[in-house]
Amino acid sequence: MSPFPKEWSFLPDAWKFALVLTGREADATALVSAALQAVSKRVDLHEREWTKRVFFSILCRDGAKAVTVGNPETPAERRIFILHQLPEPSRQAITLLCLGVFSGEHLAGLLGMSEPELARSLYEARAILKKHLGPKA
Repeated sequence: MSPFPKEWSFLPDAWKFALVLTGREADATALVSAALQAVSKRVDLHEREWTKRVFFSILCRDGAKAVTVGNPETPAERRIFILHQLPEPSRQAITLLCLGVFSGEHLAGLLGMSEPELARSLYEARAILKKHLGPKA
């Protein structure tokens, strides 16, 4: 059973996404906390999907400002390091796609791109990952 109410069940994926964006566990926690504070001040968020979309929009906006980390320190940071080093917007696109948080149409809208642009971004991310991880990536 999840420790979160159903309308907040996306928080574990939000933290994973924030970890990929920031590269540091502490920074991911701070990013999610800041997004929670921002969302809690909004009075227009009554529906779960809209709340989730606004929450991830905040993570995308603020997480894109994070500096790329050069040296992972914890096991979790080491596991996501290759994703963390991807260029934007490929990093956000491939991470959100893998987490399965949004459909392709909603994902493109969230990232402010068309579906063909999203497809190109995902292709670029996969090409980089294949180069580093081999053909099964």
